Amino acid sequence: MGMSDKSYSQLTAKVEHATPGEQIVHALYAKVGTIPIKKNLGSIAASVAASAAMAAVSGGGLIMVTVFDKGRAYVAVTDRRVLVFGGDRNRPGPRDLLANLPREAVTAVKLRALIAYKLRLDIAGSDKAIRLTFAPFPLGLQKSGRHLAELLPHSSPA
Repeated sequence: MGMSDKSYSQLTAKVEHATPGEQIVHALYAKVGTIPIKKNLGSIAASVAASAAMAAVSGGGLIMVTVFDKGRAYVAVTDRRVLVFGGDRNRPGPRDLLANLPREAVTAVKLRALIAYKLRLDIAGSDKAIRLTFAPFPLGLQKSGRHLAELLPHSSPA
């Protein structure tokens, strides 16, 4: 699944409130938005330095600090719908309902990516799309993204 039990419970409660009686088939979170690297080299360098210092203090353990995402999207696929909730980068858990779409109206398109797994969810009858990135860490996020793609109809990237 890739998300904490608390976040999963919050997502389940929000789905049940938004669509009573539906069963959740798959629930996950993904990154949304990216921070431009060139414009933020100073903050990236500070984060890397802080990570190195924390690793040294903790006895050399690896500590990951995420500096490239602006927030999270929590996605719940039910037996009838795809629901997308906004999330905050610093406070895990779903927030506001951003999209409540019939499942048959959403198509998954796998995008090219070197390290992360990226999907675009196209919405029938709309020129808008939802872009999701599934990072390799924590382990299981990419697997969760691939499972989402398997649940929805596929199309080729344009």
